[in-house]
Amino acid sequence: MKRRGIGFGTGWQGSSYHFGYPDVSTVRLELTEDHRFRLGVAAADLGQGIPETLAVIVSEALGNVPPGWIDQVDPDTAATPDGGSTGASRQTSSTGNAALIAARNMVQLLKTIASEILDEPLEQITMQAGVPVGASGQPVTLAEIVEEARRIGQPLVVLGTFEAPPTEALDEHGQGYGVNQFSYATYIAEVEVDTDTGEVQVLQVSAFVDAGRIISRIGAEMQIEGGVVMGLGHTLTEDFKQQEGWPLTDSLTTYLIPTVCDAPSFIHTQFVEHAAPAFGELGAKGLAELALVPIAPAIISAVHDAIGITITELPATPERVLKALRARGTPVE
Repeated sequence: MKRRGIGFGTGWQGSSYHFGYPDVSTVRLELTEDHRFRLGVAAADLGQGIPETLAVIVSEALGNVPPGWIDQVDPDTAATPDGGSTGASRQTSSTGNAALIAARNMVQLLKTIASEILDEPLEQITMQAGVPVGASGQPVTLAEIVEEARRIGQPLVVLGTFEAPPTEALDEHGQGYGVNQFSYATYIAEVEVDTDTGEVQVLQVSAFVDAGRIISRIGAEMQIEGGVVMGLGHTLTEDFKQQEGWPLTDSLTTYLIPTVCDAPSFIHTQFVEHAAPAFGELGAKGLAELALVPIAPAIISAVHDAIGITITELPATPERVLKALRARGTPVE
């Protein structure tokens, strides 16, 4: 017999480095001799799409310059500024703010040079699609900017540095301001439990997420979907066993990770965009780790709703679900 249930889980996750460790990112932005913008920062992409996110931020700040005008240097600590480690759900908020500052510094530099070329006050210069435009509507091409900068010896390179709000090391009682910002999420899961086999199938998940301003919506949605499927494995199949320190589950035939066949048929994500002013003008908070946090309690809550039993040991394998059903002794009504 198959029974369906619905459950929810709510979680929160700190963003940026914790417990007094300084969180600083620096981005370099330059206008090249071939009239393109080049963005450089040593910020590793682990699949979260940080290059695309930074390109969106810089594009907007430059007056919606076409993204195709922006080149990115591969992360290299010998050739690019330090963006800090890709961890603590920090790259979008920390390095993203640094990219915003760098882009605004570039805007100021381009306007300054354009005001000299046009002989107009700096405050009357605007940016349109990456090009300074005077009060009369006269644009100054990037080629003209490069030529004038070469003539006056002005490097067309700027930096942007962002430091996250400080945190504190915890005291001997474990108290203190150890985290400077939290992101929040609530997941609702619908499951189907086969009471004959103990198998749990996650049918659909709805995710409601507050991670501040969302910079790249499709990238953020993919983060959530990846976290849901990753959490499904943590909750239902991934059982890492050891004996005297040696792994018994040493291959993918014994350590079972979810496949596309195991993923929910429907994952809906809705963002509640509460900007995070403490994290600079970008208003973004962390998302990566948060994507995993609520899914296990949501699934286990839904299993309880379906069969009236709370599974207290993960993963909730068919064997453990059947054992719990048999220990109760009464049939599922």
